Amino acid sequence: MSRLAEDLVLLLLDDESGRSTVDLGRRYRAVGSAVLLDLVRAGRISIPASDDARETRVVVSDGTPTGDPALDTALAKLGEKPTKVGWAAENLGHDCWKPLLELLTADGAIRVEENRVLGLVKTRSFPTADGSREREIRAGIDAALNGARPDEETAVLITILHGIGAVPGARDEATRQRAAEIARTAWASGPLRDAFHGLDTAQLLILFAAS
Repeated sequence: MSRLAEDLVLLLLDDESGRSTVDLGRRYRAVGSAVLLDLVRAGRISIPASDDARETRVVVSDGTPTGDPALDTALAKLGEKPTKVGWAAENLGHDCWKPLLELLTADGAIRVEENRVLGLVKTRSFPTADGSREREIRAGIDAALNGARPDEETAVLITILHGIGAVPGARDEATRQRAAEIARTAWASGPLRDAFHGLDTAQLLILFAAS
């Protein structure tokens, strides 16, 4: 299941306007990073260590469909050839954005609103329909920023959001420093961290935030 990526999409959508709160480049890199981590958890890819973090590549170990539209879109995009993590993150974020929105719409977390600009150009936005899932995610992030020990998923979300400068609630120097501390240390072990085979957090942030 594309749980991390779905959670991240909810955090990057404005509840009322239903539009992205960050520019497209940062949005795609962040969402693509979460998709990669969801694929790691699903046992479908590996990311072997490299001496140069920017040369680290994604290797598909099992390309059979998962049944999750977003993850299957990602697997099809990755194909069989090892792909640089930075390229994979940005491109998967682009390609998986629509299926992630569809999953969240089907789940009832967001709804689709169609509008027209100047009566001609059709646009879509995705405001909140049921905010309970997002409130739970934000509560975990708020607790972590205020000193609580985050679970691994919360720590990973904070790490990715810190990499693009978009941690919700990190509006003053103290909370920004706390977010940075979590990004450096809070998921130093566990199944997601182990998938990166010793890449340090500074390198991970390079990968998540790479242009």
